[in-house]
Amino acid sequence: MKKSMYTRTALVSLLTLCSFSSFAADFPDESMKEIKKQESTKTSGKVEVMKTSNKKLKEKMDRICNADPRKKAEELKKKEELRLAAEQKKKEEIRLANEKKAKLIEDSKAKALNAKNSNIEKGKVSKTKRSKTKNAKVEAKDVKKDIKVVNKNTEEKGKASPVVSVGGVDIIDTNQGQSNLRITFGGVVDAQGYGKAGPSGADYKRYNVTPNRSTEYYNATPDITKGANPIFYEGIGNIGDYGNDMGMIADAILHLRAENKNEDLGLLYGADVQFHVPVTEGKGASQGVYAAKGRSAHVFVNSKYGDVKLGYQFGPEALMRLDATRIATVDGAADSDWFRKVNLEGSAASFPFYVTPRLYTESFSSESEKFSFRMAGKYNKGVMTTLPFRVAYYSPNYMGARFGISYSPRYDSSLFIVKETVPFKETISGAEVIKHKEEIKHVGPDYEHIVSAGVSYEYDFDKHKVKVKTSAVGEYGQAKKLSKDKHLYKEFVEYNDLMGVNLGVSADYKINEDQGVKFAASFAYLGKSGQPKGIKKLIGDTYTEIDSKDATDGKRVEGLKAQFGKDSIDTMYWTVGAGYQHENIYTSLTYFGSRMNDKDMLHDGALGVQYDLSPACSKNKFVPYAALHYFMTNKTGKLKDESDADVPSNQGILLLTGVKFSF
Repeated sequence: MKKSMYTRTALVSLLTLCSFSSFAADFPDESMKEIKKQESTKTSGKVEVMKTSNKKLKEKMDRICNADPRKKAEELKKKEELRLAAEQKKKEEIRLANEKKAKLIEDSKAKALNAKNSNIEKGKVSKTKRSKTKNAKVEAKDVKKDIKVVNKNTEEKGKASPVVSVGGVDIIDTNQGQSNLRITFGGVVDAQGYGKAGPSGADYKRYNVTPNRSTEYYNATPDITKGANPIFYEGIGNIGDYGNDMGMIADAILHLRAENKNEDLGLLYGADVQFHVPVTEGKGASQGVYAAKGRSAHVFVNSKYGDVKLGYQFGPEALMRLDATRIATVDGAADSDWFRKVNLEGSAASFPFYVTPRLYTESFSSESEKFSFRMAGKYNKGVMTTLPFRVAYYSPNYMGARFGISYSPRYDSSLFIVKETVPFKETISGAEVIKHKEEIKHVGPDYEHIVSAGVSYEYDFDKHKVKVKTSAVGEYGQAKKLSKDKHLYKEFVEYNDLMGVNLGVSADYKINEDQGVKFAASFAYLGKSGQPKGIKKLIGDTYTEIDSKDATDGKRVEGLKAQFGKDSIDTMYWTVGAGYQHENIYTSLTYFGSRMNDKDMLHDGALGVQYDLSPACSKNKFVPYAALHYFMTNKTGKLKDESDADVPSNQGILLLTGVKFSF
């Protein structure tokens, strides 16, 4: 209470002083002069402040009443002098740094010039003074340019100097530049179990057999086997192992990508390599010889004008293909290796069905085509890991449209030849001796100058929440022609040219944020791709076409004409399917049908369901799934069994369950 009273008293005193100053203005001039004189005299220079117990208030009143303008001006002047001194010091430091830098440049320049001039004098003493002066100017210009680069790099604090002294000459180390190299490792691993069932009794046993056993279940006379399988007529038993009703398998494709970019040119370039851990085993698999092999390898350059790829790779016929299997669950429905678990090799083990919705070259490189299936399974050819070399271009997306084109000179010819050891008789000293010799046969199409192309268009109907996409892909190539001047092959099988087209359409309807429906359909026409049309044999120095009157191979020609002659039809396939998604659950129902040259037909329906366990925004997907296949075959020209009855076509169900992880 007392403190508050003292405060009020002090304020009243301050107001009294201010009032006194205004009151003094009314004093006579003499009085005012006396007051001003007193203020200007050099005494203690302080107005006595009223005593109070509040120290803070007393100090504040002292500052207000005794402020000295001259002292304040001196303080401001001192601050200004300090600021000017700091600026002058900073300028001096900059000047010294520049002088040091210039001296370094001059020293480096003189050192480089001395080294260059010394080399010139040793090697070219006879040159005139004018030439030396001119060369010195050129070298000085180059050194100046190089020193600018050196100086620029040395200015960056914390980086190693790019100048390395070798033999008294400074050399710029270009390996210390900034690198934008990015290396990505990824892949897909699929761990899968399966179970199958089919007709009961003898019909089921005919197809669920171990390798090379199918010949025991029909009347396989030599003439019958030559007509049923004219290309591989010897030992035409089945290739796959279908003896187990249940099994488990793991398949993986590993992916390595290295890329860099040039921002000045707007380029992204690098290399892409894939390794395949195959689902099929060949000789030496137990020792890990075929544990992992290169699947594809190519280099690429991407820009705003499109993407260019060079190397062993699939073309637009595969990458831009659209069909119902694109909306299937992760097992791929018919676009997978499902056919390896069931026997689709037919009653004559000739693999007469077209089992996947892929054009011929993609089907061939995936070992799902009849010829490549046998070459890989029986002769251990690395078809799946030997893609053709392609040069491919893919345009940028323009208003939803895009196209791609590729060219391949040829396949690896070793995929299409077989070597067989055959016995022959030779008379030595009047006695017949059986010897063996190796014969080379060219049995495959070995297509050359393969051109594949594709075009796609996508349009988004935002108002109706519908996205529609269409695609058309095709390929064309020429079958390898026999060189009559080179007698390399004992036998040469001639094939029809390569030709195929696939048309597809899909629609995606988004019901809401958690639900969506998909539809897709496609149709493909392959003509007579992969179909043989004749067999020629080397007799003496001349290749002669075999006819049906030939005593040894006449039955082969008859079978060839029956299956692939002028009356045979062209190969085609079709797909249709639908899918439904609710949050992380997705289910699909697809159908695949195909018809081969001699009216052999395959029907496959697949119902699949999957659940995505990974987060919504994750690039890595961990997806458990299950798929049920129901398939039917219709084989024409069936063989007879031991009781002279037609061998029935195969049919049954296949259940696949597994987990697919992509990273």
